[in-house]
Amino acid sequence: MIKWILVAAGLATCTDNRAVSTTNASPSTDLRTDSTARQPAQAQRVVVGAAQLPRYLPLLRGKRVGLVVNQTSRLGNTYLVDTLKALHVNLTAIFAPEHGFRGEATDGATIANGRDARTGVPVRSVYGATKKPTPEMLADVDVLVFDIQDVGTRFYTFISTLHYVMEAAAEQGKTVVVLDRPNPNGAVVDG
Repeated sequence: MIKWILVAAGLATCTDNRAVSTTNASPSTDLRTDSTARQPAQAQRVVVGAAQLPRYLPLLRGKRVGLVVNQTSRLGNTYLVDTLKALHVNLTAIFAPEHGFRGEATDGATIANGRDARTGVPVRSVYGATKKPTPEMLADVDVLVFDIQDVGTRFYTFISTLHYVMEAAAEQGKTVVVLDRPNPNGAVVDG
């Protein structure tokens, strides 16, 4: 059975020590009907998918995990790959999109296969001669985790990388976990 799992970013507003979900509400809508609804929010925070470890870590335990990540795949000041490695997740591959795994390549540059010096995990290019992971590239992967901040434009390559990863995973019977990050342009998508 093929699984695609989205760990969505969530938005919570805290007022008077009560949390109110605003994920499905317009910015001007307050879900409360009492007098506190007119008070300004004291704190507002977006929780990205990667930060919701309790929701997806159980899906990775005991599995061979491939990460589709780049320099935006962070939890605070720590790369997601380093966080998962510290939590003893069995990382078997890193799939590098345009600009490479650590974001050091220029626009349009071919990304080469290699090994991450910091973690020792093999790095496989999905931006070069191969854009769609091959069966050989996925042979030692049970679950693929996609965590890349996109830029809010349709022509950018990260969304097509996700498409190719999901297509290859479906063909090979692999699970894909997408860790959502909000669009930096808000609700606006260009293109």
